[in-house]
Amino acid sequence: MTFQKVSEALNEKKIYQIINTKLVQSDPSKSIREAIEIMQGTGSGYLVISEKEKLCGILTEKEVARKVLGKNVNMDAPVTEFMNAEPIFCNPEDSVGTAVDTMAKNNCYHLPLLNDEKKLVGVISVRTIIRFLAGFYPAEVYNLPPNIDQIMQSPEGG
Repeated sequence: MTFQKVSEALNEKKIYQIINTKLVQSDPSKSIREAIEIMQGTGSGYLVISEKEKLCGILTEKEVARKVLGKNVNMDAPVTEFMNAEPIFCNPEDSVGTAVDTMAKNNCYHLPLLNDEKKLVGVISVRTIIRFLAGFYPAEVYNLPPNIDQIMQSPEGG
């Protein structure tokens, strides 16, 4: 696979074509404790805070690490005190390349997706983008050793 083909795919493929349907969300009435429990229970690195399909904010592992962990916070305080109330977002019709550029420019790993009517319709994560890109290099990805320090005796990893 050439760089040019990957670049073309990033510009041509739309976000909605690669995202999964998982959207971890909650309303703004939750406490920070409940929000973290939702994230833990779903194995998610984010929690979109929304009300009636309207994006209110996003709580990510970054906010939890910076604003909650190791701090003397009231765990019953509303999630709205800790979330990013002005998250960067994309439209599901945007290209995957636009999502990559937006994430890089804003140093974020999760982008809420708002349609043309500004209604919340999903989220794209860096993990989804990595899986998409890995599809262009199956032999290289599948032949990686499970342990980075491991030296394989054959090129196929067996």
